[in-house]
Amino acid sequence: MDLIIWLAIGLGMDAFSASIAIGSQGVSNRKKWSGSMLVGLFHIIMPIIGILIGGALSHTISWVGVALLVAVGLQMIRSGMVGRTVPVMMMSWVRWIVFAFGVSVDSLSVGITLGTNQSETWIAVILFGFFASIMTLIGLQIGQVLKATVGRYSEVIGGSILIGIAIRMMVS
Repeated sequence: MDLIIWLAIGLGMDAFSASIAIGSQGVSNRKKWSGSMLVGLFHIIMPIIGILIGGALSHTISWVGVALLVAVGLQMIRSGMVGRTVPVMMMSWVRWIVFAFGVSVDSLSVGITLGTNQSETWIAVILFGFFASIMTLIGLQIGQVLKATVGRYSEVIGGSILIGIAIRMMVS
């Protein structure tokens, strides 16, 4: 069980780091909660899909997640460098879904691995969602503080974090 908790925390770290970037753009409390729940839901759905479909598509799907994170990161860096006073990346539901998919795609491959061990699969999947939701909410709060302290450069920092996560996903 300890291993599953550490695995859930590890999977939630992507969501945590990336949510700092999103939080730095200024997100309402309502969207913080609903976005965090959406990320948690994706962290439940993706391992279930992984369990169901096996390893055949895991490399293809992880590249999609990398591409999404890079695209969002580059847009944030551009916005920060141009110095707009209104964020370009207002978080619509479509963007929240893309974000949730991008940060939870690594849990798909973990789900493939979990498919071989049926004993604690459902506990693990629920813990993945729980930790991802909590860590996303904390990251969004930290991002809001970051915006207040470093201003428009927080978008550059946030975009760089997203690209860093994408690079780490490519290397792993």
